[in-house]
Amino acid sequence: MANCLDPLGMFADWRGDHRRALELLDEGLSYVKELAASEETSDLLRTRATVLPHQGELVEAREHFSQALTPARTVGLADKLAGALRGLGVAARLAGDTGHARALQRRPGGLRRQLVRQGESVRILIGLGRSAATEGRLDEARDWARQAADLAVESPGVRELTESAEALSVLADSPERAAVLLGAAVGLRGDREGGHRHRTPRVPRLTGWAATTRCPRSGPNRPCWSRARRPP
Repeated sequence: MANCLDPLGMFADWRGDHRRALELLDEGLSYVKELAASEETSDLLRTRATVLPHQGELVEAREHFSQALTPARTVGLADKLAGALRGLGVAARLAGDTGHARALQRRPGGLRRQLVRQGESVRILIGLGRSAATEGRLDEARDWARQAADLAVESPGVRELTESAEALSVLADSPERAAVLLGAAVGLRGDREGGHRHRTPRVPRLTGWAATTRCPRSGPNRPCWSRARRPP
């Protein structure tokens, strides 16, 4: 049951139904805790922690990722360890500590790459790009985002492609290019209403991390191209 509820919670979060995602994950956690299944508890805590920032619960998200670290180290699975470290980096970035975020996100690089799933590697690269963009290092951010996109193309699923398109959109050199990338993300999410998981208006309104990235040259919560020279 828990192994079914974990992906169901992830899919609910993907659709933007964060409340339902937490309900499903909480039910799954009740089962694995009853069984004292530490590895599965770690998995569900990690999934739940990815939902909590959408609700503004950064402290609880950080606690979940920290709790997930110990079982990940115990079982010796690099992918689980990388996911927990990446999550802690995301929480640190959203709390404004981009230096700590960058340090945490770089740590999985010391793990054997072949033991870290492709999707997790894509998200690590995206996280490094977000931190660089937040600090105004846009060329570096573009490089990380493009590396993530190149790797996502080889992924069997669409989730990594979607997140890569959203990551690149905030670094686009024009609103038109950003709209194309966001339109692709909307299509990949399968949202026929033209919205996305944060339930905001149609593109070119930014989604995902693009909507919350702070660009020093354009102010908070605005895309980095918003004050750039518009194409003729």
